[in-house]
Amino acid sequence: MKIFLALALMSSVAFSTQTFSRGGGLDFKDSLFWGSDLNRNEQLDIKEAQNIYNLGNPKVFSKYDKSGEGVITKFEFYDYLNARNKNE
Repeated sequence: MKIFLALALMSSVAFSTQTFSRGGGLDFKDSLFWGSDLNRNEQLDIKEAQNIYNLGNPKVFSKYDKSGEGVITKFEFYDYLNARNKNE
């Protein structure tokens, strides 16, 4: 009986509307980053960045590539999303 109750509880949690409304656990920023990171190396090169607004513009890309390594990390990407102005 305890096993049945445990299974019933787990299934009600697993199939609740809250589970499906979370979008797989990714928010907009994460979804945008991971959707553009085509080679899954946790960085965006300039070619991958072309899929995001105008982050692929070399001038904008270099502004947010704080390390100067030629890639945008996830945290640099968050900085871009939070700080970009209307011209970027």
